[in-house]
Amino acid sequence: MVERTRTSLAPPRLSSLPAERDQLEYSSRSIAFASDGARLFRAWGPPERPWLLAVEARGARWQVDAWGADAPAARSAARALFSLDHPLEEFYRLVRRERVLAGTERRFRGLRLPRDANLYESLVHAVVGQQLSVAAANAIQRRLIETTGATLEADGVEVPCLPSPGRLAGLGEAGLRSLGLSGAKARALTALAGRWPDLARRARSLAAGPLDRARASLTELPGVGPWTAENALLRGAGRRDVFVAGDLGVRVALDRYGVVPRPAPEARARAWAERQYPGWGSYATLYLWRRLVTEDRAAAAG
Repeated sequence: MVERTRTSLAPPRLSSLPAERDQLEYSSRSIAFASDGARLFRAWGPPERPWLLAVEARGARWQVDAWGADAPAARSAARALFSLDHPLEEFYRLVRRERVLAGTERRFRGLRLPRDANLYESLVHAVVGQQLSVAAANAIQRRLIETTGATLEADGVEVPCLPSPGRLAGLGEAGLRSLGLSGAKARALTALAGRWPDLARRARSLAAGPLDRARASLTELPGVGPWTAENALLRGAGRRDVFVAGDLGVRVALDRYGVVPRPAPEARARAWAERQYPGWGSYATLYLWRRLVTEDRAAAAG
């Protein structure tokens, strides 16, 4: 049994831990909860050597546990997982002067960009999710995890994590297709596994360099188009400036709220985000998703 490391951190004033099954942005991204819902667990670290992170709110501080990492690494992971270093006040100032998201800074106060542990994880999620519902993509991911036995466990909680690039490549195209993936997606994932070492070396420049260059670099990968690249940069690199203009949910939201008609070119949606939320496209995407999902759920329940 790997020894536990326990530490804590003081989160920014504008921050919140997700509630169990209440925030789609987290529950669909490999987070597991303790039975009481107060403590969440997440696999973290490089895909070849993942370790386990647990976070729980304890008054004004968050308790952070790690199995397989020291205290500084655990605190850094918790800060990255919840994007605690993003100055959310700046985004909220933009929200208050724009009609579509005005009010969401109160309604979803403290909601921050949820991160994946690395670009590999984000790209796998995005490739699997191409043109599928969340439920269908999650079903395939569960089969992938069950087939490879890619889980970690601590305190009686089993936490899913993706298979390493080597294990993914070992499944081969036929093995991946048997899980419900198309041939094109199976080939894309196999290629990603093979190219991951080079991509890992470029992770820092993809996170901090010009967005257009980062997007173009990822779309050179087989099976990775703009939507997949932007989702990976948003989730895996934690960039604040990625507006996912081609996402169906985003386009439905912009159409419903009278901003950009759904059939209009992506360029119009992107121009709206650049005009209203310069440098904060990722959060405009996140809060549009959140508003749309919340209102749809309320309408279905009512």
